Amino acid sequence: MLEAAIFLAPIFQPANAILLLFLSSFIPPASAQQIIQFTYQSQSVKFTEWISLLTLCLAPLIAHIIAGVPTPIYLSRRRPVWHSLLGHFNPTSILWRYFVITDRRARAKRWRSIDMAASCALFWTKNGWDGSEEMMLKSRELCTRAPSLRRISFTSISAATTLIVTIQGVQSVYSPMAGFFNGDFAFSLAFNSIFSSIAFLGLMRLPAAFWLTNDYSYMDIDRIESSRGEEVDGVEMEAVMTKPGSASTLSAVGLLNLDYGLSVSPEEIFHPSNSWRSMLIRMTFLIPLIGSVALSAASIAQPQPGYGLFFTGTFLTLTAFYLVLIIGVIVIVAVYFWTGNTSSTVLPCIESTWYKVYTGLLIVLMIIAMVVSGLETRKSACGIYTTFRPYYDQFGCAGT
Repeated sequence: MLEAAIFLAPIFQPANAILLLFLSSFIPPASAQQIIQFTYQSQSVKFTEWISLLTLCLAPLIAHIIAGVPTPIYLSRRRPVWHSLLGHFNPTSILWRYFVITDRRARAKRWRSIDMAASCALFWTKNGWDGSEEMMLKSRELCTRAPSLRRISFTSISAATTLIVTIQGVQSVYSPMAGFFNGDFAFSLAFNSIFSSIAFLGLMRLPAAFWLTNDYSYMDIDRIESSRGEEVDGVEMEAVMTKPGSASTLSAVGLLNLDYGLSVSPEEIFHPSNSWRSMLIRMTFLIPLIGSVALSAASIAQPQPGYGLFFTGTFLTLTAFYLVLIIGVIVIVAVYFWTGNTSSTVLPCIESTWYKVYTGLLIVLMIIAMVVSGLETRKSACGIYTTFRPYYDQFGCAGT
């Protein structure tokens, strides 16, 4: 029988006591101590190894941000505060953007390259973030460069980005599945791989991949003020967006002289949001999310090699992070799907206080997972980084 005590660093003693108190409500204290195994064992990892581990740890997060968060286009002198920007880095916001772009393309009666550009852009106006279909039409008057095609070019940066995050996404699904059936996934979970499942966003990007572009540019308020030689307030900015100028005036400030402008409404170019096309897209996005919850539940309940059901500190904190993330995504997306509030590429609740708190909670859970896994990670006898105790090398390294 393994030791009944949990080996924790002194700074984690209060958290340990709280956790054991919670578990003792459901199972005997001795069993709770056997189920949770935290071991400080990262002393032997060298500094150069930590640099490599940190790079591998953050790579999926960085790829997710670069691929999913567009650069804002400011149409108001009043800039958003830092916590207004934070919500765009939440995976829920990124998945929502992918869904709406896919949904718009499916519902479009006619689709132009400038519609693709406006759908991918992120506009900040005097009323806040605006990704509505009306804004898509208004922004035509501010476009200075539009894509040449109605889809991305297969040799573009966007296509290369999609390829990279898709490969990461395939790996994020294959590795846990292979480990689940082999019974050794938890053994290879360490500091370098704690956020690998974030790459799952790469697969959720695929439905929108043909229309996710950064091959565009828009006149922001700074460039308009520079061209006019005077400041422009929110009211004047709206006048620029709704009052077409002459060809010479547009050319002078770098705007495109489009032969189609604001004479159409969203109803003329899109099928209704309750059409079968939109319903099909909604199911395409919901089913994989629900499946990921099932996979997470199966991983939690999987007995570990050579012992039974137990959790390392890393596995426990990481499970909490991913469950909070994926359940939050499903609930938020399902509510807006049910109410039909799906026309804006900006998540409707992105400025809500509760959503900012939810985003902050995810960040805190990520930091906790990094700290706990950093203390538990060691190199096993076969060279695999793990958070398991040395006793388990005989099981985890058996097939290497």
